[in-house]
Amino acid sequence: MMAGGSDSRRSMASASVAAHRAEANVADARLARYNDRIGRVRKERAVWPGAAFIVEALLLLVFLTGSLAVLMNLNAEADRIGRESADLMDGLVLASNVAEKFAADPIAFEEAYEADPMADRWLSQPAHEAENGSDLLSAECTFRTEDTDAGTMHYLTIEVWKVRVLNDSAKAAEEGIGFEPGGLCLQGNEGEPVYTLETSRYVPAGEVVSHG
Repeated sequence: MMAGGSDSRRSMASASVAAHRAEANVADARLARYNDRIGRVRKERAVWPGAAFIVEALLLLVFLTGSLAVLMNLNAEADRIGRESADLMDGLVLASNVAEKFAADPIAFEEAYEADPMADRWLSQPAHEAENGSDLLSAECTFRTEDTDAGTMHYLTIEVWKVRVLNDSAKAAEEGIGFEPGGLCLQGNEGEPVYTLETSRYVPAGEVVSHG
């Protein structure tokens, strides 16, 4: 009886130790898996802030690039509108001055224009004073008359064009444009005129108009 009891107790003790060892192994395995998961999470958290910063920087760069493009377009459009407004005002002044000369003596005016349509009086500034390749305004005149029993009605259409001045024959030759040294070339009359003005002057038969 005593020997049997001792064997039984030893068997139970061995089973208890084996069970405890199995539980310890399971616990160790769980701890290992936990530590492994914690390690992966820490690594991901260590990498993510850097990736987030890069993404935010790229988004900011895209936003700044788009904003800069919009501002450049707005500035270019504002500059274009400003130039067109300045050209319109200068064209109005030039056309008004030409119309006044025409009103003073339409016959002499037409003769002077047809004799030299590139004279400085038809330009917004003397062409020889303009920088080579720069722009100025030129008044182009078209004449029409209607005779009546009592006199003649003189009509004038003034179109102000933006033209490019070439007064350096050497530089113009580089562009394939030739003219005599000391001469002048005006390039333009494309698209729409800057300003257009129509005026008229009636001259009764036998009237002597003043030469202004």
